[in-house]
Amino acid sequence: MMPVIHGYVLVQMMALSEYLAGLLGVEHVIDVLGGCDRPMRLSDKEVSRFNGLAREGNFDWERPVHLVVRAGEPVLITAGPFCDRRATVITPSKKGRGDVVVSFGFMGGEVPVTVPLALLKKL
Repeated sequence: MMPVIHGYVLVQMMALSEYLAGLLGVEHVIDVLGGCDRPMRLSDKEVSRFNGLAREGNFDWERPVHLVVRAGEPVLITAGPFCDRRATVITPSKKGRGDVVVSFGFMGGEVPVTVPLALLKKL
């Protein structure tokens, strides 16, 4: 099994600052998205939808996607923790499958994220 969005892990827990701060003690954890005081939350509905799509193989590396994006193009992330965020393509995929790097504004800065091409829609 491979992660759909590299570098991010969904955690189900009570969103208490003390519990979230405890995650920072886990090896390789850099931070809690949104911070321990205002963590980014996902609805149960979106987590279920995203997991279902992933289980069906919609985001598999080798699955062909009929989408070609170029560096600098605006796109919309269509599922997962960054669902409905507008992003800009940084590193495209010319193969019609696999992952691309996009960047979007979050918490006062630009955040690069590697996502499957299948998660994107052109704007």
